[in-house]
Amino acid sequence: MIPDKRRAAVMPFSLVIFGALMLQSVSSQNEPSIAASEHTTLPSEGHSPPFTLQCNLTNAHSAHEESYWMKNGEEIPDTRSPNRNTEYKLLKPRGDDAGVYMCVYTFEMAPPANATIEVKSVPEITGHKRSENKNEGQRALLYCKSVGYPHPVWTWRKFDNGIYREIDNSSGRFFISSKDNYTELHIINLDISLDPGEYLCNATNMIGTRDEKSVLRVRSHLAPLWPLLGVLAEIIILVVIIVVYEKRKKPEDLQDDDDQAGPVKTNSTNNHKDKNLRQRNTN
Repeated sequence: MIPDKRRAAVMPFSLVIFGALMLQSVSSQNEPSIAASEHTTLPSEGHSPPFTLQCNLTNAHSAHEESYWMKNGEEIPDTRSPNRNTEYKLLKPRGDDAGVYMCVYTFEMAPPANATIEVKSVPEITGHKRSENKNEGQRALLYCKSVGYPHPVWTWRKFDNGIYREIDNSSGRFFISSKDNYTELHIINLDISLDPGEYLCNATNMIGTRDEKSVLRVRSHLAPLWPLLGVLAEIIILVVIIVVYEKRKKPEDLQDDDDQAGPVKTNSTNNHKDKNLRQRNTN
């Protein structure tokens, strides 16, 4: 026999549990029912044929107002419709079309309801820094960005002795920052003997993997002075050539120059001599 006091305490507790279960059952029955397309994966190679994402509101206990589509948390423009059966067409599916799609239904007397469709693809690296030119002691920045879903895991490697090795940060000069479809590699206090070379960013998700190369060039501290030093060297060489030429010039060359600078007979003198000669011949 259960004492009266314990029976009185157990009965309200049982009623609370029963009420919560009934409320949950009624709530689930009142939730809208949406039939949606299956998750899909774009081919890793080649082009995917067009396909259509579809949602159908099969059951709702409140008047339906409209439906629209979202991608990665943002509404897709021009997709609002009063139809219970809604669709979104991907005419030329590519990596940047991958993501989380959601069909959303709104109601007059109930909160919105939605269904999620995932479109997956291998990562495609759409942008990266092909080369970076810096002076030793400066900071270098390399980056890569991609499209595709799920978001990739990023890895940076450096070409060393014929193979790509993961970045060794024992020196504490390498910093990698990655978020979703973007990654950066920072290298501080550049070393001209260690840091130049090819770097590889790799993006990998459950569908596949892609990578791209970047080239880092590190110049000496004197690199900005090289053009000026080149001009000075040309001037010095030209001055030396002129001085050597002047010193090696022969005395005979100087005498010839003086002879050429002597008096020159004029045409009037020559004409006077010709006139005297003709007069003698006549006599």
